[in-house]
Amino acid sequence: MKMNKMTLILIEDNDEETQSCQNAVDDFNEDHKDNGWYIQLETHTSIKNALKALENSYFDGAIIDMKLADSGNEGNQALDVIRKHLKRIPVAIYTGTPDVADVTEIPSIGLFKKADITYGQLIYKFWDIYKTGLTKIMGGKGQIEQSLSQIFIKHLLPEISTKPTASEKSNWVSYAEKDSDDTEKALLRHTLNHLIHELYKSSENCYPDEMYIHLPNLELDQVKVDTGCILKNKDNNKFYIVLSPACDLAEREGGECNTDRALLVEIQMLEDILSDDYFISNCHGGKKLKKRYLKSNPEFPKEYLLKQQDNDLIKYQRNTKNLYYCWLPKTSCFNNGAVINFRRVSTYSQEELNESFNSPVIQVSSPFLKDIISRFSSYYARQGQPDINFII
Repeated sequence: MKMNKMTLILIEDNDEETQSCQNAVDDFNEDHKDNGWYIQLETHTSIKNALKALENSYFDGAIIDMKLADSGNEGNQALDVIRKHLKRIPVAIYTGTPDVADVTEIPSIGLFKKADITYGQLIYKFWDIYKTGLTKIMGGKGQIEQSLSQIFIKHLLPEISTKPTASEKSNWVSYAEKDSDDTEKALLRHTLNHLIHELYKSSENCYPDEMYIHLPNLELDQVKVDTGCILKNKDNNKFYIVLSPACDLAEREGGECNTDRALLVEIQMLEDILSDDYFISNCHGGKKLKKRYLKSNPEFPKEYLLKQQDNDLIKYQRNTKNLYYCWLPKTSCFNNGAVINFRRVSTYSQEELNESFNSPVIQVSSPFLKDIISRFSSYYARQGQPDINFII
């Protein structure tokens, strides 16, 4: 059995509190020993030792009390270390004095008063994050760090430094001599391309959430609208995807683009194109898509799709229903999934976009966007031919 071991650091000077946390960890380990789940707790009662541990070790989570001495805000020193050293650690502020905590730019999972939540509940919050693999990927010694190290050793450094003769310079060195700032940005893109290439070598299926990039919450005039951005119309509450060619939206000198109008295509909610028979009402008065058809259930309860309905839904999801529909998996914007309707196309100037649309909150990621653009282009590139009379 594979052992899943999560390491937590507790920064707390109260003996009763530290024992209570240790008891919760012991209970967790006992309850889940058959699953191979294990939590290791490292406790620090002095801020000095805690800071050294944070600087020199890697953890899957941190529970931090604010008051460790007379001044009452010593926990902020630990937060400063996490902030300064860019530590990718989920942090829970667990204290009786939450008002003094400075959580700016901290990877916080919550600010909790000790009377409102138990250590046991808090530990399960950390475990839910840990079992997704996030800290294994993004932690100081995670998979991304390991992959980047291999890319650095096997690709980037040899590519930049190795040349047949001492007098011959690599292309990257030549670029840097002309403009070091631009070269650094280009090298970052080059590095990320290597990383993405390594990740997509696998033939494993992707999860729906991988299709989207979540954007910062800014005003529309502060955000560069790119191909694949999903915008919401303020008047009709409908969603649209930007499908202008990327070269048209690229900013030139002076901040201008190569086009005066952006091309938007309407996104239709699944509940707008399927009958009510596909859905059940939820507690908020909305519609929730029924569960997938099950061969093992002969009674076909109301919460399950019928076989024909299930087959029809699969056609939408596999883009075989109609040429003018392109499937979008469910996300925060559309709970049941949606389709891009290539027949519903409109264009907007920058002023019209700012006036009529909210700022984009999500964008389709590049590996999936390429297929959407290809389908859109193919739909409008159809030539057609006269029908042939085969009865001769």
